[in-house]
Amino acid sequence: MWWGYSPALDIQLEVNKREINFPGEGLEVLIVGAGDARHIVKTLASSYLHDHCAITYNVIEPTLEQIGRSILLLSTCLDKNLGLQEATRYYLEIFGNTLVRPATAKYLGKLSSTLTNIPTGTVNCPWLNLEKFKHKDKDQIEGIFKFWERATCENVPIVEYWDKRVRKLLKTRYDYRNGVFDWDYHMVLKSRDVPNLTLQEYRFWRNNGIAFTWLEGEPVRSNPTLLSNIIQYGPGFVHYAYLGDIANGPFYTWLLENSNHNRKYRATDVAELEVMRCIHEIKTKEPLCEELFASHRDSSILNGTLVIDPPNNEMEQESWKRERTKQNKENISWIDIENHKVVFHPITSIEVFKHKTGYANKLDFLWIAHNMLKELPNLTPLLKKGAIVVIELRKYMTELREEDLQNFVKEVKNNADNCGLREIVHIDAKKHCIAKFCKT
Repeated sequence: MWWGYSPALDIQLEVNKREINFPGEGLEVLIVGAGDARHIVKTLASSYLHDHCAITYNVIEPTLEQIGRSILLLSTCLDKNLGLQEATRYYLEIFGNTLVRPATAKYLGKLSSTLTNIPTGTVNCPWLNLEKFKHKDKDQIEGIFKFWERATCENVPIVEYWDKRVRKLLKTRYDYRNGVFDWDYHMVLKSRDVPNLTLQEYRFWRNNGIAFTWLEGEPVRSNPTLLSNIIQYGPGFVHYAYLGDIANGPFYTWLLENSNHNRKYRATDVAELEVMRCIHEIKTKEPLCEELFASHRDSSILNGTLVIDPPNNEMEQESWKRERTKQNKENISWIDIENHKVVFHPITSIEVFKHKTGYANKLDFLWIAHNMLKELPNLTPLLKKGAIVVIELRKYMTELREEDLQNFVKEVKNNADNCGLREIVHIDAKKHCIAKFCKT
């Protein structure tokens, strides 16, 4: 729900590979159900490597909380006032950890307070468009940002929510959960060639939802962006407990960029390098020097043995005093990405698009999550001839066996064939985590 199970794609590179010249100067992209902003971040970072091109990213997510998270993560990458390592670790912690460091929690609260003013139009965000939403949806997005600001101070027992989910999933096997986690790692993930993910990282995340850890600082503050169904109720808020993934992890979105990475790196180190590379390239339009990343890595901790102690419940639930400061518009400083626009659409747009002539034959590129495959017939009429379609596969889902993966690939092929899509690369369920097609 909160992250994807396939690598971040450079969308402009995928289009250039096909050597298709679409009419017009810009690219129209639709991303459905990605769960996070990784494809936008990667494409922004690599844009300097390609010819000048204006790109409109149309994004559809099932929930408003996912939209809020995407805005928040993009803002973190584009924040001029953050250092490179600082922005990278803020991004990864907010993205994939139930608990974050105090410094990250303070930044999350401050940024959420700033973003509160965007849905109402009080603050102009040049790269963002929320005009496709109704006023009540904008109000709800505003309420989500307000809840995040408040919850970072008051804290919520998210690790308790996590533990209840694990107990419900494992039932009588709960007391032997480390054995279950070891089995999933060795018998499922290892056979599917997950580079750099260590047993210690995977087991630690399965126990408490903390995916990315470093020696510098202890994660003790709750990450409220992972909570669902946030609704403003009187002067306060109500929310549902943690409903996201507790079996697979957020490791696969930034883990697979280069399978030739040093095998001594943990998944955390590789993800940090990839996100740092993207943020550096967005800011400087130059490639990242590997030595810049290596300068703060201690070779003695690169064997996957760095795992912090279990979180302290008392520290997790400690409340902070809320300090209200008057927001100053000049304090909001994003990197200029004038040729790129992110347009969010409500989930109901999928049904609406096919009835509007203005959207027919409009898209150059379509990306669909594995759980949104049923929407492919509604989206195919929006594609130009020769447009590229990327469908996420389920290779890294531990609850599925080989037979399930093969059956899903067959389902993908059948749906694509019925929609007039041609397979670009033969799909191998054991090797591939995405399937590529083009419209004939």
